[in-house]
Amino acid sequence: MQPVRLADIRKILVLGRTHIGDCLLTTPLLRALKRGCPRALLHVSVPEGNKDLLAMNAHVDELVFRPQRTRWASKVGFALEIAARRYDLIVSLQEKSLFYGWTTWAARILSPTHPVTIAPDHPRTRHLYLRRGPLNPEQHEVQKYLSLATLLGCPEEPNPVLELEPIPSARERMQVLIDGYGLDADTRFIGINPGGTKAEKRWPVEKFALAADRLHAELELPVVILGSADDHERASRIASKMSYPPVVMAGRTSLADTAALLERCRLLVTGDTGPMHMAVALAVPVVALFGPTSPAKYGPFTTQKTILRHEEPCPRCTTPCLHTIEVEECVRAALRLYQAPRARHAQPDLR
Repeated sequence: MQPVRLADIRKILVLGRTHIGDCLLTTPLLRALKRGCPRALLHVSVPEGNKDLLAMNAHVDELVFRPQRTRWASKVGFALEIAARRYDLIVSLQEKSLFYGWTTWAARILSPTHPVTIAPDHPRTRHLYLRRGPLNPEQHEVQKYLSLATLLGCPEEPNPVLELEPIPSARERMQVLIDGYGLDADTRFIGINPGGTKAEKRWPVEKFALAADRLHAELELPVVILGSADDHERASRIASKMSYPPVVMAGRTSLADTAALLERCRLLVTGDTGPMHMAVALAVPVVALFGPTSPAKYGPFTTQKTILRHEEPCPRCTTPCLHTIEVEECVRAALRLYQAPRARHAQPDLR
């Protein structure tokens, strides 16, 4: 197969990921593509709900919003729109999806530019792409995406990092909210992120409350509890069990607002959720509480982390779980991290 001539690439589309954390794990790839094709326009397709994650990304020239999963007429229209946009290169990070595989195949056939198409290798869709990245189930997702840039001939990233720049208007909104608690513009926080998409990813409310009180006492910083509307009930229960009243922001903030809040945190105690990766992209040290998910593949991509995970599950679980992680263990890890130097972007720990 002929090598890709990066100098000829003028327009790139990246079919990005859906979930918050997955979306941010692709940002090193966006940087690598822009470095490899500096004269090309880089478009990224994401759900409209994720626009705040990439709105300020310096490497992205345009966001292309993808259709809702349930609307097939919209999906067909999206595929035709992609073909009409005349991309030279389409990088799909939706390797499991037959729809996005078909979309890139249709663009290759229907577009006069006949774009090069590439995706991570997957048995279900490999016949729909011209090129496929190497299949390595052990590597971190960031490295999986970067392998596509390497395959295309882009320079290797010596220090890949997640990137997230808060939106200025969100910073202003958060300051107004913080003013309402009687806190000034220089106030920094201990962040608590108690949510999780599944029950097995959620550390018990009682343990979060005890850890937050201990850290407040040790560090003399206010505690802010973050999360989506789905996390509000858990956040309220944590607050009710704390001796020190925290700032409860769960359910009150957009993604942009959450980024502006995380930017003000000195550290974050978090489950395996999207805000964990947002904190990493903002160079906030994280204590990450992991259960069944593999931190080697999906964990925080930074050196400023401590991952707490016990391989032996508790009696009521069959896979590694959060229930055996103790409060004292979490507090010690957080205090050690707090003492570490803080850099805007730390080199990831790839061991």
